[in-house]
Amino acid sequence: MQDGELSLLIVVPRTGLDACQSLRRALGEDPTVQVIVDRRFTERRARAEPGRPERRRGERRLRSNGDAEFRADRWIAVPRVAVPIDLRDPDARALLFLCCSQHVVPCQQCQDVYRLGWITRAGSGTFPCPRCRSDLTRMVVTHAQACQYWAERETGATRPQAQAATG
Repeated sequence: MQDGELSLLIVVPRTGLDACQSLRRALGEDPTVQVIVDRRFTERRARAEPGRPERRRGERRLRSNGDAEFRADRWIAVPRVAVPIDLRDPDARALLFLCCSQHVVPCQQCQDVYRLGWITRAGSGTFPCPRCRSDLTRMVVTHAQACQYWAERETGATRPQAQAATG
């Protein structure tokens, strides 16, 4: 991730202004996360004819699960995962434990946020939500890509050599 890029976008339904304020307070320290209110006033228009094929990989205007979440007054989290990170790597696990344990990630399933230190890694390498057990691994990877503590690791910064104790 480059400086100034968002790693996570959380969209709150119009009726969830309290949730919006709560999420902004919980995630306010992280400049790579943006919490916004859904600005759509009406349902999306559907085309009668298919029109030109999209140049993108997939159809952009397909209905998503997000519309159903909004109708149920639930927010949605849209992570931006650019590069896969192996969270089974010992260095990655150490960074998560030592540097990121107080950082928060959202769980869309139970509509709450959790500190990474509260989430225990399952044996399969996944990060289950403490409350609903849904997989938060994608959110953890999204956080890692934007976290300041991972920046040196991704640029390939070298570590100083350890000195053996003599005496």
